[in-house]
Amino acid sequence: MAQFKITEARLRTIKQRQWEARWGPDYVAGIWADPKEAPGISTGSILRPAKVGGREFHTLSAAETFVSLLFLKNPRCWDLHEQRIMYPLPREHLLFGHPRASGLPLKPFAGTIEIADQLGVKHPKLRVRIGARPQDWPVMPFPYFSDLLAFMEDAQGPYVVNVPVKGKFADFRHKGPKKSKSKANEDDPGTIARQRLEAAYYSTGGVRTQPISRDQLPDDLCWNLRDLFLDDTYPLDASDSQRQDVVEGWRQAVGRDLPAYVFARQIASKCAVSEREATAILRQAIWRDELHVDLFRPILMSDPLRPEVTDVFVHFAHWFSR
Repeated sequence: MAQFKITEARLRTIKQRQWEARWGPDYVAGIWADPKEAPGISTGSILRPAKVGGREFHTLSAAETFVSLLFLKNPRCWDLHEQRIMYPLPREHLLFGHPRASGLPLKPFAGTIEIADQLGVKHPKLRVRIGARPQDWPVMPFPYFSDLLAFMEDAQGPYVVNVPVKGKFADFRHKGPKKSKSKANEDDPGTIARQRLEAAYYSTGGVRTQPISRDQLPDDLCWNLRDLFLDDTYPLDASDSQRQDVVEGWRQAVGRDLPAYVFARQIASKCAVSEREATAILRQAIWRDELHVDLFRPILMSDPLRPEVTDVFVHFAHWFSR
């Protein structure tokens, strides 16, 4: 993929996508997972989650994909923004103008220029061609990006969590030798300064930063999230009452010592749906928190459906908190 470059064209594109506040299906990511925009080392994916209205959802790494799926499955997460800019100048809170946040005291964000000055970090800038004479072209700040912004809700109301994502937790402190003067396993001052700037920026608006890395997620959980999500928007021919009957059939199958495919055949026959549709309804019901099974062990049609032992969102509760 092409390397991410700081250009006037990119700045104009970013402003078109990001300057206006949008949520749900209207949100547009600032960087798209395509060869023209994504960083050259990324492994991008474009998802279409039902929770965000089926819009294109752009992740720039496998780690971002899995962490996104974890938040998308969380019942308390009502929106998720990827590749959102951190505004260079002071800006209203991310929830400002949303009906869920009506009446809440929302703190505005300081701009990243101010934060960078406080931390002694050089803010990226570029000269923009406005006017006929090059000597009059203004120098403008180029925005930093954050990975994921999770819009959550609890008994106190809506709130936001900023989620930087890396493949390995150590990557939040150092880079490989090809990208830094530091050695492979040494702390990189530039990387640490960048993390401090991001956390400081979001803290001005009362938003907590929660770094998450792929190596903190069990492999089986990741593969389960992926497989469940693949049927998130599978089109169903079953009526609502048929679907409810299928879900109830699967509920009775959880914890039984027979492979899931045996129950798929029985449920499909009893509820007059196809086996494929019965399986899709199973995965959708687990994804939507209607059925609870063990997400820390493989969910396979050739194995019994194991009951939930540990709730994923209780196990990682601190990741989703205010």
